[in-house]
Amino acid sequence: MTNINTFLKALLGATALTAFSTGTAQAQANDFTPAGTEVSNTFTLDYNVGGVAQPQIDSTATPTLFTVDRLVDLTVTSNGDAIVVPGATDEELVFSVSNEGNDTQAYDLTIVEETATAGDTIDSDDPAGAVPSLVYYIDDGNGTFEPGAADGSAVTYDPNNPPELGADEVLWVVVTQDIPISATDGDHADLSLVADTLEPASSPSAGTPVTADGDGNNLTGAAENVLADGFGTDNEVANAGDHSATGTFIIASATIVGEKVVSIHTEDGTNCPSIPGTPVPGGYSIPGACVEYIISVENSGSATATDFIVNDVLPSELEFVSAVFGGDFVSGSFTPALPAAGTDCLSGACVVNLTGASLPAPVAPAISTTGTVTIRAFVK
Repeated sequence: MTNINTFLKALLGATALTAFSTGTAQAQANDFTPAGTEVSNTFTLDYNVGGVAQPQIDSTATPTLFTVDRLVDLTVTSNGDAIVVPGATDEELVFSVSNEGNDTQAYDLTIVEETATAGDTIDSDDPAGAVPSLVYYIDDGNGTFEPGAADGSAVTYDPNNPPELGADEVLWVVVTQDIPISATDGDHADLSLVADTLEPASSPSAGTPVTADGDGNNLTGAAENVLADGFGTDNEVANAGDHSATGTFIIASATIVGEKVVSIHTEDGTNCPSIPGTPVPGGYSIPGACVEYIISVENSGSATATDFIVNDVLPSELEFVSAVFGGDFVSGSFTPALPAAGTDCLSGACVVNLTGASLPAPVAPAISTTGTVTIRAFVK
């Protein structure tokens, strides 16, 4: 006859594996019965024979017992991607590691610099081969990352002294890395955090990876390990005591192109100070003609470019008339002040120097923004 307790225990184990194999983070405490708990149950049986009550059968002296086994389950989650710029230092990706089992476990943490994932175009190990900094915080129980506040101070990860989490506890892991100056707008650098469940310090085999029970279901005695973790990334597999997630450094940079063109505004020099004014097409660059230089700066990237310095020293064959800046340039000033109108540009006397300007990234449907510096001068 099938032992009803064995059946129930097997059914509960199968249900747990089904429910937790997805690795989905739990919004609330699971309140699981702790591993190793001995569950005792009795019953009574009353009956009549010929209308006469018979002595009660009471199982108190021989209760039915089973031990709650150890559910080993964890979920690693990325706390979001990070928008960074080329050459940035100490940029951070944040991950959470949640113990969704019913016992205290230790965790080995490993960072994988992805190289073959879809969308990954660069490595963030700057300088090449640099190992990312890894620190962690123990969540205070509200599930919100609060470094330096409710979650306490950062603890540098030490593989020889791995962090431990009780059931339902959360570990916040911060990965810090520098971004290569060679990165370009739109590049992605994917980093995966892999957490492998270890036996806790209280275990005789402390620090070793947990393994699933392999000798069949023993109803009583020590708790047996049931591995129920889900699949996160290609760095691990389901039901193996480990889980992982990927975070991405997304490079947002300005893509800048600058050019300078010259045209003849008016052949006889009329309307030269008035910018923009109306040019006369087909004019010749004869002495007295008004020439116009336009310096165009285009940003087709996804970040604002700041602190522009546009410097132009006019050649000695010219006489300065006027200059303005505009287009999509934000802020900025001509510093030092522009030369006075009529200044002879001999010996570098005519300096046009725009400083402190910014050029924002385009907003769809636009594909670029353009700032301009327009300079007018007479041909001597």
